[in-house]
Amino acid sequence: MDAFSYILNNLTLWQPEVGHFLEAEETKLDTIAAQGQWKDVMGGRYRMDMSDDGKLGEGSFCIVRKGLDTETGEAVAIKVYKSSKSRSRSRDALLKKFKRSVDVLRKLQVPFERPADTKLWTSQLECVKPAKLFMRLIDYSKDSDGEPSEDSTDSCLYLITELAQQSLRDFLAYKRKGDAPPSKETVRNIAKSIVLVMASLHAKGFVHLDVKPENLMVFDGCLKLIDVDGCVEIGSRIRLFDSSISFSPVYCAPEWAGFLLEDSDACIIASPGLDVWSVGCTICELVTLGDALLKPDYVKFIRKDRHAGRLRFMEYVKTLETVPLPRSIQNFDPELAEFVAGWLLVGDKTARHSCAETLNAPYLATDKLQWTKSGPIKVRADEDV
Repeated sequence: MDAFSYILNNLTLWQPEVGHFLEAEETKLDTIAAQGQWKDVMGGRYRMDMSDDGKLGEGSFCIVRKGLDTETGEAVAIKVYKSSKSRSRSRDALLKKFKRSVDVLRKLQVPFERPADTKLWTSQLECVKPAKLFMRLIDYSKDSDGEPSEDSTDSCLYLITELAQQSLRDFLAYKRKGDAPPSKETVRNIAKSIVLVMASLHAKGFVHLDVKPENLMVFDGCLKLIDVDGCVEIGSRIRLFDSSISFSPVYCAPEWAGFLLEDSDACIIASPGLDVWSVGCTICELVTLGDALLKPDYVKFIRKDRHAGRLRFMEYVKTLETVPLPRSIQNFDPELAEFVAGWLLVGDKTARHSCAETLNAPYLATDKLQWTKSGPIKVRADEDV
């Protein structure tokens, strides 16, 4: 596999003609046939909504559907990993992602311990509650020993979690459709919640690698991080062709883009700074309303050459020292523009602030935060409202 094939198979593609992000190589789930509107899974403990309205999302590796816990009556989300029986390596990658997701979700709910790296900790994390930061794991398919594995009834991999009300991307799409951009106060409050979530993940010792609006969801007024099956421990070595890792090109940090252009033996050390850059891109979308910061550049390269353009885009990102912010962000709030450019979107990874350090940025000062009725977040993990 060459570098181009790896990028094609693992990134999230921008499709200008449909106006939203689609995972590469999307296919229909080939292990479940809908019978009516519902299907019993995991021995009948859960029922999965097989209707069109029941599908919450679909990507290269999985489909997420609405479900029901038949014992408690609780509405849940059921993530089903797609079958790849014809390709053993792909099947191994799916199982690796699935087991990693279960392991990470378990660890994320454990109370915080101060990390050894002082840059990953701030006093603001002392009172945060993990349950208000990270998606709650309810159940998963298991083997006879209770370990994460394929379900014995249909050989599928199931992950059962709490059900969200909307993603940050959903919120931005709604605002864009109604031509009603969020206020300065709402943007500042959401930005604080995003940085708080990611600082907490890093304090737990993990790097996400695919931070973007659709991976931040609102659960009963709390902003939480999802899609942790690509998370790796800080300091881990990531190999170039690790098929269990996913990423989105327009959110990639310069050092990640450079890594993707290396030879087949290349590896990169998982660092929180990779997520920090993605956080900066995500916060900018609160103003651009779903238009990714580097999307225009990506589209420009793709239009010139659809295949080689992806690699050339990565070459462009690799060289970025600063990101020229759209005038709309400066006009919307000069303080926001200064915050993003000075703390997050810093090309030099050694000069980029950690999310924990960023929590103490003047832009996120407590006396500047205001709750707004129109904002999707009603409760932050560091306080109850």
